[in-house]
Amino acid sequence: MEINDCWNQIGIRARVDKRCPELERVIHCHNCEVYSRASRNILEQDFPAGYQQQWTDVYAREEQLPQPGRFRSVLIFRLGEEWFALAAQLIDEVARMKSIHRLPHVDDRIVTGLVNIRGELKICVSLGEILGLENASVSQVREHIVFARIIIAHADTGQFVFPVSEVHGIHQYQEEELGEVPVTVSKATATYTQGMLKWKDRHVACLDNELLFYSLSKKLQ
Repeated sequence: MEINDCWNQIGIRARVDKRCPELERVIHCHNCEVYSRASRNILEQDFPAGYQQQWTDVYAREEQLPQPGRFRSVLIFRLGEEWFALAAQLIDEVARMKSIHRLPHVDDRIVTGLVNIRGELKICVSLGEILGLENASVSQVREHIVFARIIIAHADTGQFVFPVSEVHGIHQYQEEELGEVPVTVSKATATYTQGMLKWKDRHVACLDNELLFYSLSKKLQ
């Protein structure tokens, strides 16, 4: 359809000296019968082929919203100056620090001794040793009051008991929040780390549960 858009040529929108003589009477193109008739013709014209179907398809299409990743729950704890996380479903208990009785004639830095858990003696292991931490003392003095704890965890290879410097508690994160392991992390720690999680301005190493407990089992054999 051809439209005589005189309002653009000689009307109020035109940038020419010669103006439509009707402007003296109607003042504005919107008040002109030519403009009104052109508007009606545009509104009443038939849709182009496929136009209605195109918009029908648009509105019928299901809106695709980005799906958030799965949430994971971990127990966050500290060893020395480093923060770590283990899958929450593997944690059986977090207990107060207890006396660890060293085993005579056992020169194994992985095994720290025996600990009494509700009347049952359990082998206590050192996570700091297997993770290659230079300073994983559980009795460091901090700027705030903290309490060392013993964590009892389980895996397919058995139950494991180990002391930690501090336990924060359960934390949830989405899979996409897990970042890469920086090169500054020690080789031993990086081996057992799936990724790094940012938490309270700290970097928490999310441990590879299967590999960690498998290695502990092999070293305890």
